[in-house]
Amino acid sequence: MLRHQAAVSRLLWRFVRSQADLDDLVQETFLRMVRGLPGWSARQPFIHWLLRIATNTGRDYFRRQSVRRRWTVEPAGPDDRRPEPEAVDPGADPAARAAANEIKSLLAELSPDERTLLTLHHLEGWGLAQIASQFGWTLTATKLRAWRARGHLRSLLQAKGYQ
Repeated sequence: MLRHQAAVSRLLWRFVRSQADLDDLVQETFLRMVRGLPGWSARQPFIHWLLRIATNTGRDYFRRQSVRRRWTVEPAGPDDRRPEPEAVDPGADPAARAAANEIKSLLAELSPDERTLLTLHHLEGWGLAQIASQFGWTLTATKLRAWRARGHLRSLLQAKGYQ
């Protein structure tokens, strides 16, 4: 756990908005790892297997958040709004923090699969073939999903006045 905690945290940071959620997801990932150890094959690198568990944990988190948002009553007015949870600090630079918060708020408006795909591909640098094998999709379907997700994100950006 000590050897791989930083890599798992770095991946899961892309999925959460607060340090508390990040800690919960890291803990959940390692619990799933312990439960799944009998299914691990020594033919594959351990870190790849562990990051797959972390990705699925993040994806499940996105789904839970999506369901909560659907069933949560929106505040009546601007005075009744609950404050957004503080985002995880990506660095000492305030501009980097602001940009990270802006990206996370835009990604939060996408579906869980779109958010996961764009996060892994564009923010984590995973290849589309790797994402396809991770989720059991064909490469063609993954390319199509990525194209649609980027289009959805582009329309959100245009609606918010970004070019």
